[in-house]
Amino acid sequence: MKSNYIIPFCISIALSACHGTDKQKTTATNSVDSTATHVATVQEHLPSIFYKRLQGIIGDQNVIVQLSRTGNSFSGNYDFNGKRLDLVTDTVIGTDSLVLKEESLQSYTEKAPKGAKLHLKWTGSAFEGFRMDGKNKQSIHLEERYPQGTYPFELAAYEDSLQAYPKRKNSPMATINFQYLSAKGKTSQEVWLDKQLKKIVGFKNPDIAWTTGIQKLAKEYLEGYKADMAEIPKEDAFSATLNYSHGQNVTLEYNENGYVVINELSDDYSGGAHGNYGSSIYNFDVQNQKLLKLNDIVKIDSLPLQGIIEKNFRKQYQIPEGEGLSTQLFDDHLAASKNFIVGSHGLSFLYNPYEVASYAQGQILVYIPYADLRKQLNPDFVKRMQIN
Repeated sequence: MKSNYIIPFCISIALSACHGTDKQKTTATNSVDSTATHVATVQEHLPSIFYKRLQGIIGDQNVIVQLSRTGNSFSGNYDFNGKRLDLVTDTVIGTDSLVLKEESLQSYTEKAPKGAKLHLKWTGSAFEGFRMDGKNKQSIHLEERYPQGTYPFELAAYEDSLQAYPKRKNSPMATINFQYLSAKGKTSQEVWLDKQLKKIVGFKNPDIAWTTGIQKLAKEYLEGYKADMAEIPKEDAFSATLNYSHGQNVTLEYNENGYVVINELSDDYSGGAHGNYGSSIYNFDVQNQKLLKLNDIVKIDSLPLQGIIEKNFRKQYQIPEGEGLSTQLFDDHLAASKNFIVGSHGLSFLYNPYEVASYAQGQILVYIPYADLRKQLNPDFVKRMQIN
């Protein structure tokens, strides 16, 4: 089983060749007000790096799209026809034209139909275009908007590297990459949220500036690499396994109703057959300035919840009734993960490599419609999310 839900950051962004302490840093800014409905400032051309909350219509459905860009790599997600769909780059046609491909939870299997494609053109204030699903063509109009209960962010990227033996030809090297989000507003809620984002990335002091903190983390990693390489025997000093890398990619899963859901994906290679990667999910109740726990959302015992998860896992990963889950997993049961994602129409549970299945199977995501949990949902959560 191969999951296409997420891939390690080190291969999702093209890395420029860095030597010594050469650096590359890019940022994007969108001027918006998070306390009232606002259409972002007109941008003649798409920035090379951005986060946008897009709101509009695809066909006859109202949709909200979370979309990020770093160079020619686009990623995002939205709910359509009651399904959670990820968006990945298919084709970058020009400065302001692109094609995004949908990936569902079934995309990993050869039996799954090909995902629909979104053909988009930036007009300066909106994306116009169409969605092609087979022969079905639907019009698209998406504007960048931040109504009350949503928050604007600045997306930035930073990269640095260090050669293990600068005076030697073909020296192995270490590379470190960050793609991170900072909250842009100045309200008490947004200041609190920005500090939480700094803690996620690894800041020990969330009061320091983003640039200072990111550079400090990169310096610590590269100094650690240099110290490790000093202990390597000369005969092993040019092994390919000494090309270390570390990446952190922070993305938005949800940005509505005073809730912000963050996916922090880390990947690391420090020798061996392959690197390791995994996600940590943070569901923030920004309105009340707290990190959500599962029991803030649903009141249900672990065994009944496990049954609901297993039912949806079978459906989404096409495992027939009567066939053991161990054909795909380590065990014949699948308990709730500590990594859950609040969405518009349901909860998702994310399992990292080795957590419930082999590394080769990648990340596993199980989507649970709120309808399956309706009687157990917290009434305050139902009201705030406007769940029918």
